[in-house]
Formats: sequence, structure tokens, C-alpha cells
Amino acid sequence: MKIQFKAHQATDRELELSQQELFRLFEVMREEFRTYITYGRFSNFDVYQTTKDEKSVAEYCKSHGVDVAYDKDRIAFFTAILNEMKNPYQ
Repeated sequence: MKIQFKAHQATDRELELSQQELFRLFEVMREEFRTYITYGRFSNFDVYQTTKDEKSVAEYCKSHGVDVAYDKDRIAFFTAILNEMKNPYQ
């Protein structure tokens, strides 16, 4: 996979990511999401201001009958999904 991005300098950079690098990136994202679901602000969800991402997670939970504010339900739900989700870069 080739990607292009603007670096901190005024030059454009292009590099190629190997399947192994994409695999590692996917695993990092999966673990970061697991941490977010575990420690994110989902208690008192209706009381506090929420981000777009928190709203998306809450809507996803609601669409599957999962109580986003109840930690054990939310974490168990997403852990089950993440455990079954195969890394497409294997």
C-alpha cells in the first residue's frame, strides 16, 4: 500500500507499507479501541457533553441492545467483537 501525506516540512512524502506493517498497525488500532471502550466516558452518557465518536459508539450499542453506560455490558460486547475480528493483513 502506498500512502501520501504532508509532513511537518513543506515536502510531500510517499512511502510503502508492507503487509507486516499494516498487520501491526491494525493490531495497534484494535488495542487502542479496546482501551477506549474500557476507559472512555460512557457513564452518565446523557448528562455530559460527548464527542462524535462517543455518540457513534453509543448508537452502535443501542442498535444492538447493549447498555453503553454499563461498563460490563459495553466492554463484553466490544471484546467479543474484537476477539472475533480477524486482521485482514495476515
